Amino acid sequence: MKQTINVNVSLDYDDSEIKRAAKKDYNLKLESYEIIERSLDARRSILKFNLKLLVDFDFEIKGSGKYREKYKPKELPKNKIKVGIVGFGPAGIYAAHILNLAGFNVDVYERGSDVDKRKEDVFKFIETRILNPESNISFGEGGAGTFSDGKLTSRSKDDRKEYVKDTLYSFGAPEDIKIMHKPHIGTDIMTEVIKKFRNDLIKRGVNIYFNSKVKRLIFEGGKVVGIETETGKYYYDIVVLAIGNAARDTFLNLIDEGVHLEGKSFSVGFRIEHSQLFVDKAQFRNYVGHKRLLHGEYSLTAKSGDNGVYSFCMCPGGIVVPSASEEFHLSVNGMSFHDRGLPNANSAIVRTVNDIDDPIKAIEYQREIERKAFILGGEDYTAPAIHVRDFLNNSEAKTLINVRPSIKTGVRYTKIDEIFEKGFADDLREGLIQMDKKMSGFIDDAIITAPETKTSSPVRIKRDEYFNTNISNLFACGEGAGYAGGIVSAALDGLKCAEKIMEVTIDGI
Repeated sequence: MKQTINVNVSLDYDDSEIKRAAKKDYNLKLESYEIIERSLDARRSILKFNLKLLVDFDFEIKGSGKYREKYKPKELPKNKIKVGIVGFGPAGIYAAHILNLAGFNVDVYERGSDVDKRKEDVFKFIETRILNPESNISFGEGGAGTFSDGKLTSRSKDDRKEYVKDTLYSFGAPEDIKIMHKPHIGTDIMTEVIKKFRNDLIKRGVNIYFNSKVKRLIFEGGKVVGIETETGKYYYDIVVLAIGNAARDTFLNLIDEGVHLEGKSFSVGFRIEHSQLFVDKAQFRNYVGHKRLLHGEYSLTAKSGDNGVYSFCMCPGGIVVPSASEEFHLSVNGMSFHDRGLPNANSAIVRTVNDIDDPIKAIEYQREIERKAFILGGEDYTAPAIHVRDFLNNSEAKTLINVRPSIKTGVRYTKIDEIFEKGFADDLREGLIQMDKKMSGFIDDAIITAPETKTSSPVRIKRDEYFNTNISNLFACGEGAGYAGGIVSAALDGLKCAEKIMEVTIDGI
């Protein structure tokens, strides 16, 4: 009987210590086991690892967890159903993957470029400040997550998320993603993983069209029957919207075409940078440099009145990157390579925006911040920046600090209050002060680069239990649709969407 148990061990654990811990905690004599998850417990002065072990005994262990067999997607004979998928980020990739295995005829339309051309476009933007609105850090093969820290964390308890990680591993993601509690891939490896995934899909018969922005949907008899791009009209039995959270023009087109969208809560703020060594010392204390410890991370929350303020998408040993996806708009994001070896740590510090029900107003809220930031930075995609102490003091003075901004498009030191609505910056200040009480020194040697606007979609595409929108045969999934946040959750939503499509079309055949 396969079961899971948890044991606490030292940072220097070996096989014998694991077996001693199992004997002490469960009175078990372990002959064999598999480590399926490892997390760090840094709450006390002596740091420990918590190991989740997969074991096999012919009796039920008191206090053990149930082991569920790994998810296996259906592999079925070819059918005649044609599916057009809009977007080749995590949701679109996994929807295409699962539907192809189930015998569907799948075409994918991605508005941006493949990862190699996309990298060229990003570097060109940094050098020339000429933005390609269709191929940038937000748009292109793999979605926004391709140029990020490549985090594979997810709050979902759905067992299928392990399948998502296993698939990425099969295409070249590092082996440690299979056991790390907070796994990540990194941009340098993620680009190669996505390429291998794409080539596998093509080899299996999926057609993928890059630089193919969907301009409108095609309707007939109250149903969606296809899509239109600049190159023509293409007809499908089913269309899947797997767009990213920056696809604001597509959101507006969908509203015009009668697809039901609603505003949803989201968050905006800025990126904060510290020395990675500061974060390591704050988290690991005397254990800094231990061979089994990687790089320190943090997750902080605060409250200002009724508004939540929190850290988001923390990137150890990374850089701040320009994530503009519309001309004359400016936004930033965070990115790390797999080794997280750069000197700065960065994270978004954001405040919730909860009260915009109108999807058009929610989209415009983000756009207005980005337009103001573009102007404040000098109208050449230079990012507004300010040292944290100066921000807290609402001062234009430039306090001397050691941390230097990492964004390659440069910064202009200035007050940033004006890019946000009245009182918003004060909430962010209060959040920083509370965070400093939890992580001493957080507000001292640190710099802000603004704004961070694309933490999640500002809208939600309404759908039913089968992922179908109010338009028959039009399905929606992923981050842009408002049902995911991050690589794994978006991939998982795309996978579920594919399963729902199977359920309403071929189940029972």
